[in-house]
Amino acid sequence: MAKDTLGQKIKQIRKSKNLTQFQLAELAGINEKHISKIETGVYFPTYNTLNKVLNALNLNIDDVGLDFSKFHANDNPFYIKSIQIINSAQNEQEMEYYYGILRQAQKGIDIIKSIENK
Repeated sequence: MAKDTLGQKIKQIRKSKNLTQFQLAELAGINEKHISKIETGVYFPTYNTLNKVLNALNLNIDDVGLDFSKFHANDNPFYIKSIQIINSAQNEQEMEYYYGILRQAQKGIDIIKSIENK
């Protein structure tokens, strides 16, 4: 795993603030296992989870140098494109709007997949 991944950056920042994974999870209001999975690169957080973690660390996306255009994953193309769309937002309100639209699109895809699997 590359040292410049989001998880590694969050881990470095968390440690520089002398926080444990448990303490960061409590501050962010999420499960401690999420922090571990983010830091190890097992899990790429949703926008809401990422926002909670960054708020708990008093940071924003720019502070962690997150560049979604260089994001590489084995995830499906919909997910990667979704991240790129969210990253293109010019402000918080636009980001929330894109996120809501993408969540609705994902729900539609999930419904179609469940119908196809019957």
